[in-house]
Amino acid sequence: MARIGVTAEQVSAVADALVGEGKTVSIRSVRERLGDKGSPNTIQKHLAAWRDARPMASATALELPQGLATAIAAEIGRAAAQARAEIESRLVEVQAEAADLAFAGEALEDERDALQAQIAALTTERDTLAGKAAQQAADLSDLVDRVEREQQAAEAARVELAKASLRAEGLNERYSSQTNELEQLRTAIDTERRARIAAEQSAAVLGARLEASADLASRSEARAVAAERLAEQAAQELRKVQAEREDARNSAAEAREQGARLSGQVELLQAEARRREAVESAQREEHERLRAELESLRVAAAGAAGAAR
Repeated sequence: MARIGVTAEQVSAVADALVGEGKTVSIRSVRERLGDKGSPNTIQKHLAAWRDARPMASATALELPQGLATAIAAEIGRAAAQARAEIESRLVEVQAEAADLAFAGEALEDERDALQAQIAALTTERDTLAGKAAQQAADLSDLVDRVEREQQAAEAARVELAKASLRAEGLNERYSSQTNELEQLRTAIDTERRARIAAEQSAAVLGARLEASADLASRSEARAVAAERLAEQAAQELRKVQAEREDARNSAAEAREQGARLSGQVELLQAEARRREAVESAQREEHERLRAELESLRVAAAGAAGAAR
């Protein structure tokens, strides 16, 4: 984009004013009078046009004798003509060179202005790209923070799953212990049942030992009551174990929900948790079966005790 410089009219007006003030007309003086505006090349071009348009000053005639004046005038005319021809020739060359320099200077100034415009555009683009880069850096930082939070959540989920697994193992151990206790209770009930049957047979065969048999039946009944108490305690313990298993299953479910967003390792842990849940379901079914069998034994014991009475 070309620069809008000073006009020829402005330069001519300033030059005329300087001449009227008796000051030297030059590129510097004109530019200073214009307020340091305008290109020196443009001012030089306008000054050249201004000088060409000015009339030449006429020389004042000297009062000399006619002969001397004629001789001097002839000599001066000849020398002046020669000097003027040389000066005019040189002036033409200088003006041509000055015009070429002014044209080249204006072209360079136009090129400089174009380069400055390109630099301004590139600077704006650079600032825009810098802003985008800063935003991308901020977005990358946020993404890194999110990844770290997800990793922490995954680690927490793995810890919860590990805790749930430990609790499940503990419940399995308690289940095994309860199973052993139930087996011992069944053995004791079977023993008492066989004892009552033997007592009944002895009572039928040995009427004389009825009182002793009744006493044995009473002791058997007391043992049956004790067995029932033990069975009730076992049932309460089973309910407690089931409640703990339900809590563990809820904890495992929460951990699975939280770990659903994580990596394949968490998915493997979830699969393991589901397998453990299936095992727990099978164990609950076994508990229910054992409890039903225990209830049946209690009914049978109660019937035996009634028969003994």
